[in-house]
Amino acid sequence: MVGRKDDSPTLLTVERSLLANAVMLYARATLTNGPKGERGPVQLSEKKLTADEWKDHQAILDVRNQAMAHVYRARKLREHEWHRSVFFAVDAGGGRWKPACASNQTTFHADTFAKLERMLPIALRELKIKFYERMEAVTKAVNSDVKASTLVKSVFDPVQAFGSRAAVQALLDGEALGDAAFWVKENRQNQAD
Repeated sequence: MVGRKDDSPTLLTVERSLLANAVMLYARATLTNGPKGERGPVQLSEKKLTADEWKDHQAILDVRNQAMAHVYRARKLREHEWHRSVFFAVDAGGGRWKPACASNQTTFHADTFAKLERMLPIALRELKIKFYERMEAVTKAVNSDVKASTLVKSVFDPVQAFGSRAAVQALLDGEALGDAAFWVKENRQNQAD
C-alpha cells in the first residue's frame, strides 16, 4: 500500500487474518443452509438487492468459497488472483537439487474490503428483518395454548442423557450462574467435576 510506514510480516499477517475473518463471518451470516424448523436458511435474496449489491455479495462469497475455504490455485476471482504457487528446483551443489515453492498468497485486498464495507449494512438490515420475523413466530408460539402432546414429545430422562445424577446436578447448579456446562472426565464419563 502506498504511503505506509509499516509493512512488517506481523502487520501483513494481522491484516490478512482480519480480512479473512470478516469474509468468513459475512458468508456464514448471509449464506446459511439448514432445515426448516431448525434454524432454517438465512440467505440474502437477489430480489431484495440492487444489481450492484448482488454483484458485491457474490464477489465476497466467491472469495470465501474459492480463495479462502476451498482454494482453487491460479484461478482468478474477477480481476484478482488470490493464490499462485510456483514449484521449482534449487541447486544444492554437488549435482543435487532440492524442491522449493514460492507463493503470492494475498495478505490484504482493498477491493474485497470495500465490498464488505458496502455490504455489511445491507446484510445487517436483511438479517434484522429475518430475526424479527422469527422472534414474532416464537412469541406467537409461546403465547398460544401449548398442547400436552407437544410437551410430552420433548420429555427426556436427564440422567440417561447426561450419564449420572451428579452430572445433572452440576448442570442445574451452574444454570443459576449462567454457566450450565461441565467437563467430562476421561475415565468416568459424564461425571461432574
